[in-house]
Amino acid sequence: MVEELFSCRNCIHDCGQSPLIGRGPGFCVKHDSVISDPDRTTCKYLHRKDLPRFVVDEGLREHAGEFAGFSGMADLVEHKPVDKLQYSEKFAWTNNQYDPINQGLAQYHKAKPAWIFLQAISGGIDGRRSLTHASLVRRYMDNCGSWKSSYRFILAVVKDLGNTPFFQNTDLYADEQYIDDEVREDAVWDVFFTKLSGVQEYGFHSGIEKLMWSTDELNGSLASLDWTGLRRELEIKVPEWIELIIKSAIDEGEFFSQNLDYESLSSSEIY
Repeated sequence: MVEELFSCRNCIHDCGQSPLIGRGPGFCVKHDSVISDPDRTTCKYLHRKDLPRFVVDEGLREHAGEFAGFSGMADLVEHKPVDKLQYSEKFAWTNNQYDPINQGLAQYHKAKPAWIFLQAISGGIDGRRSLTHASLVRRYMDNCGSWKSSYRFILAVVKDLGNTPFFQNTDLYADEQYIDDEVREDAVWDVFFTKLSGVQEYGFHSGIEKLMWSTDELNGSLASLDWTGLRRELEIKVPEWIELIIKSAIDEGEFFSQNLDYESLSSSEIY
């Protein structure tokens, strides 16, 4: 279980997978590489999906130290380098491995500016797309090291917190013969914690403690993993958090500020 938490599956750079979501190879946006065996692959840049960075920073630094001697990806168990594997759409189709999420991620940095991709995949109830969107928003925010150019993206994440993700059987990392309601429910939590951790990280960057410790405001439904009860609480909290984010951005003079015209910036300037 510990190894699973430090594999690519639980890293925001492998945006389209989680411990329970996404079959087959993954794709690392950090290394621009296909991940042939995401369960056994990691690197020193791992950024956990399930918890905000500031909560698990010590563990991440220890992990980074353990794999500091590798310039890229490495085998999580054997501590051997894993070669970078360039994505090929032709190979994916001819080997029956085409995955639209991986295809999009492989093209992500080619979009000009790249952040447009974040807005294009926001919204909806598709579980893998929601997971991918939340992971990309968290990468964007982490790379910028600021909240000023990410409040628009985190607003979209907050708005969808209470959505119940939908999964095709083939979306879930489990034998189709054993996919039941429990597996689907656990996958819903994978998406939710990826999103909520992003909200907490935004709270860290913006200095909004209420968002940093948003878990404390969700009472017993979160502790007991009661999704129905949690959705009821989110009906109250989500509008409050959206108002808080907007007010903070207005107070700081950054809410769609004319001083920073996002629409005209290149990807290198804003990402």
